Amino acid sequence: MAVGSQLFLAVLVIVHHPLRVSDKQDPATVQRAQQQEQRLALEMTRLQLEFEQRNQEERPGPHQSLGPNQSQGEKEAMELRVAAKQGPNDVAWDGWPFVFLVIILFFELCRPSLEPESSYDSSSEDASCEEEDDAEAAPGGSCSRHPDFPDRVALEHFYEQHLQGVSEDLASACEFVEGLVNSLLEVCQVLTCQTFLPQLENCIGVASAFEGWCPHRDSEAYRVLMPLLPPKGHSFLLEMENVEGTLEKHGHILVEMECMCKRERLLGDVVCLLHHAEEDPNDNIEGPFRVHLLCTSSHLDVEKTIFWFYSPVGKAWALVAPNYSFQLTAQPSASSCKLSLSCESRRALSIEIILGVQRGDSLVFLASHGAETGPLSSTVWLETFAVQEMLFFQWVSRHTPKDSCHLKCLQILIHLKECRLPILENRILTTYHFKTALMYLLLLLPVSEWRPEQLAQRLQDILSYLRRSLEEKCLYHFLIGNSTLASQIPVLKAFWNAEPLNLFQHLALEPAAHAQATSDFLEVMEQVRALECSKQQDSVWVCSTEQPIML
Repeated sequence: MAVGSQLFLAVLVIVHHPLRVSDKQDPATVQRAQQQEQRLALEMTRLQLEFEQRNQEERPGPHQSLGPNQSQGEKEAMELRVAAKQGPNDVAWDGWPFVFLVIILFFELCRPSLEPESSYDSSSEDASCEEEDDAEAAPGGSCSRHPDFPDRVALEHFYEQHLQGVSEDLASACEFVEGLVNSLLEVCQVLTCQTFLPQLENCIGVASAFEGWCPHRDSEAYRVLMPLLPPKGHSFLLEMENVEGTLEKHGHILVEMECMCKRERLLGDVVCLLHHAEEDPNDNIEGPFRVHLLCTSSHLDVEKTIFWFYSPVGKAWALVAPNYSFQLTAQPSASSCKLSLSCESRRALSIEIILGVQRGDSLVFLASHGAETGPLSSTVWLETFAVQEMLFFQWVSRHTPKDSCHLKCLQILIHLKECRLPILENRILTTYHFKTALMYLLLLLPVSEWRPEQLAQRLQDILSYLRRSLEEKCLYHFLIGNSTLASQIPVLKAFWNAEPLNLFQHLALEPAAHAQATSDFLEVMEQVRALECSKQQDSVWVCSTEQPIML
């Protein structure tokens, strides 16, 4: 393409070469120039004489008179000045078009070196390319597969043996769980609508199952988030803060009373608690100030709220149980409502209901899950972006090719990490880090790069991206300070413009933690490479289900 452009410009220069009049002094041209010069000089003299004559008529006097000798002298002087400025031998150079063509030709020659590089080149990040310099690039943009890395056949074989059944039942199971929880919540809403207790909204499915990459065959944890609304005559005020020693932002939920006098006078369906302080809150246990039984120092308490929520859920199940043919039992928890579903015809399911309060008009919530971890107070609620992340995966599924391999990549990696490797509480490299690496690559690589036949290349890209992040001790949060997010993802502008949050910040401050994270990553790499040898030994990869799986 560049050679064709150069040949076209060369022909254009030859055919349309501008004639330079200074190359040859044609006598006819010189004579016409001299005649034009004389005409202009005479016209200039005539105009000057008319101007001087008009001045004499307006201001008559001896000093304004103009003698013939003086007029003749000025006429000669004028002719000399004109001749000096525009002589016949002084012809302007008209070669600027030629200069412009030369400049254009120069830029055509330099254009290949000026083309911008792609935003992400997976070949530069592939560890296998660093080990073998003579590896050739694959058509998809990644390096050719490392000899020790499993090919697509091995990965597909492993997926069919251990994850195919999970993926096939995932969509129907998610739909069933959402329907069951919403049925319970409908009854709970009726039981609490006439009380001064938090109001319950329909649940939102989040986490791995509803994102489409749940990696476990048995005892799946289906997690849903249930928004809480303030009761009548109250409001929730969110107080955000950064807790020292943690990366996540936390907050407190302050419960305040609002004036309802106007509604009390017009409708009479509510009592203004703010101006009826004389009422005894013990007179009616379901009446005024009941919400403060869930608070500690006017802040909504996580443990008290969860303990209260178990009560309406139990009453609701007692009413709807005849409609189902399975058993539902509550599991003790201080940060979420955990339900265990078991029946003879279906495998056991674990349902986790997380309570959350929405931040304004965004889909960011202060959630109960995780608030009990560490030395945090029970009034501390954890900020979560689980709803946006679920919507992002749904958006990706609508734009990627059919049977896209992005979910398979994450399922394989997390299955190996959670099932094959020992489950340790202090493991530094978490599932969320692998998920974050995948989400970034889904934005950096074209959607056409996630076809099913590119499973091995994309799996290598995820590991390469995470390896580089560990080396640089830098892995930014996907939804905070990420200006490359698509407009279809409902993220507030405040989060787009926020300071990026480094999920590996603690690794730069703690060398021991960085060493442990690197060791965790190398263990996953070894498990992935071992898949090449496991095609004939399927029993090696059977995952034990005796221990609880934490997503």
